[in-house]
Amino acid sequence: MSEMEWDQQAIAHMVAARKEGGWGRSLHDMAIVAWRNILMDLKNPAEVLTATAFSVSLLCVFTASFARVVNPGGSFAEYAQFLLPFTVEQGLLFNTVNIGIAFYDDLESGMDQRLRAMPIARLSAIGGRLISASARLLFQILGAVLAGHLLSFRFSGGILGAIGFCLLPVIFTLAVALISLYVAAGAKSAETISAVMNPWILPLTFLSVGYVPKEGFPNWAQGFVVRNPVSIASEAMRRLASSEPATTAVTATLAWSLFFTLVFGWLTLRTYQKRQ
Repeated sequence: MSEMEWDQQAIAHMVAARKEGGWGRSLHDMAIVAWRNILMDLKNPAEVLTATAFSVSLLCVFTASFARVVNPGGSFAEYAQFLLPFTVEQGLLFNTVNIGIAFYDDLESGMDQRLRAMPIARLSAIGGRLISASARLLFQILGAVLAGHLLSFRFSGGILGAIGFCLLPVIFTLAVALISLYVAAGAKSAETISAVMNPWILPLTFLSVGYVPKEGFPNWAQGFVVRNPVSIASEAMRRLASSEPATTAVTATLAWSLFFTLVFGWLTLRTYQKRQ
């Protein structure tokens, strides 16, 4: 056996061993890929800032437009307290399209092929994308909360409630983002991702208790509205921000997140592996 053939076999063995490593090694590799994605966001922050501005603009525009309509006897501050959790979640859900497009760009640019040729875990590309996306989502949440503070939004549920308010929508949105990654893994163009995601995100967010309470919908729609996962997540965030009991709503939101993760996580991995 020649030295070159031995080197190729040694490299192939090293790559295979690395890919089959344990969870500790996999998390380490995901963190490296995530840091690469975060650095790219820092070099081009326009997309992150635009996504953050979207949530802020929703909060400001709808507070000014609908506060007296939805809550005639209340104040703008009361409606902002009601509205902000939903505008945060709606902004994050629309950002799942960008998460999918970024993943698609890695697949088409050759970056994914470079990652597969390296001795890193098989889940690095997908896991790294989700970890870096969580950093972007947290930035969006903090930006919206700061803007909401100017409109008198306040946390009255304590520090744990505030932490849960910030983390719960990230968990839920990343689970939904797996749908976008699944589409990206099998898409022929980046436009396919927005074409698949936007048509159902828009009605799912508007047919929720985000802008108006359940009573604002016709009777035939209220059953869907209250069971809508976006409604459940928004209600959980409202309760976390206040002193109201949130266990049931939080548990239901996590259950939906687990459902999306199990179903579309499996589909994403299966479709991604077929590209090899």
